[in-house]
Amino acid sequence: MRNYEAVFIFLPEDESYKSGLEAVKEELKKAEAVISKEDDMGTRELAYPIKKETRAHYYCFYAEIKPEAIIGIEKAVKLNKNVLKYLFVRKDD
Repeated sequence: MRNYEAVFIFLPEDESYKSGLEAVKEELKKAEAVISKEDDMGTRELAYPIKKETRAHYYCFYAEIKPEAIIGIEKAVKLNKNVLKYLFVRKDD
């Protein structure tokens, strides 16, 4: 297991954000990720439009995840219409 920082950008609407967040949490649970910290960064203005949206809700997870599980999480997140963007960054131990 390695340490990762995962940032997800959701649609800004409350209902879309909540359903997207639940789906991401479920995928992390399936991947047996050990979440050490969660950070709700709130709604922010985007630097450039993403899927015609100019505002989005940011959420960050700090977790230990198996490297091979990242691909499965990414595939599931790509199919979720409430997630605009995501990024996994490996943190040094």
